[in-house]
Amino acid sequence: MLLLLPEPVNKRQVVEIQVPSTTKKQLGTKLVEVSWIRPIPVSARVTMYLAGTRFLFELPAPGQSSQAH
Repeated sequence: MLLLLPEPVNKRQVVEIQVPSTTKKQLGTKLVEVSWIRPIPVSARVTMYLAGTRFLFELPAPGQSSQAH
């Protein structure tokens, strides 16, 4: 997954992101690790940062049991 960020992050930094669920009407939380980062000049005074990430795991939604019934 690629992230476009307003500030730099470190390689191997773990980032928590919330993404919409396609099956449920709530946000899912995922943990990703930054693999690489590249500065993207937007203007003379603004730089954004493109970060390539890999998924570590998805946290269960609140109220969801981690065991199958």
